[in-house]
Amino acid sequence: MSRPAFSLTDAQARALSLRTGELQALFPLDPRSHRPFVRAFLRAVQEITGNLYSPAIYHRLLSAYAQDRRPSTSTLAAEKQALANEISSMPTTASILDEGNDAPRPLDDSGALRAVVAEVIESTLLRITRGTGQGDLAQVNFYASRLREAEVQVRDLRVSCARLTAELEVAHQAIQAQTEEAEGSARVLGQHLVTVAKLTNEVSDIRTFALQSIDEARSEARQWKERCAAIEAQRQKDLLLLETFRQQAYRHGASIPPSLSKDKLP
Repeated sequence: MSRPAFSLTDAQARALSLRTGELQALFPLDPRSHRPFVRAFLRAVQEITGNLYSPAIYHRLLSAYAQDRRPSTSTLAAEKQALANEISSMPTTASILDEGNDAPRPLDDSGALRAVVAEVIESTLLRITRGTGQGDLAQVNFYASRLREAEVQVRDLRVSCARLTAELEVAHQAIQAQTEEAEGSARVLGQHLVTVAKLTNEVSDIRTFALQSIDEARSEARQWKERCAAIEAQRQKDLLLLETFRQQAYRHGASIPPSLSKDKLP
């Protein structure tokens, strides 16, 4: 009989997609180590589906929801085994009650309930303190590995924080220098604006004077033109009168003065 094909329900797919986005923001891409993201991703798959799967299935899920995360098969297998050990080492409610009580007894009041809880806690702490079980040892190793990784991440974060602080200080200094330069440029620009305003007023005055001069020249030219026209009209009248006098002189036989001679007329 063949194994059934792996698939997620729509609700599981949506939940895994949302959780993967949160994990990618929480664990930025580090090509040197995918373990923190892989560990959290496997835990998310287990919490959503309630099952553990083979590395091949995890590869398929990563290809579908986190294509830039490409851990090796050995990394997936190791993280799966660590998660399985952690799950198996967690005491269930039934096992805690079995360890704390050889036989169930009725709880009549809150005092009896507190006594049972105290016994369960005491027995659990005693079991963890002894640490003789294989599951407890695996859990301790798992959390020790988590602690070392957390210390490395904290150290890296401190280095990054120091670097970012230095860069922020440099950025503040650069901003301050640029602000001072911008203020100087603004002062110079204000001075230039004042100068431009003065030049604008001067040019406006010059233009007004030029227009007035042009109007006066046009008026004077018009007056001279009118005078020339009047003089020319008077000249034509004088010529007509002179011609009349000359004709009268010819008719009456009077001698014509040399100034009125036809040859000397203009």
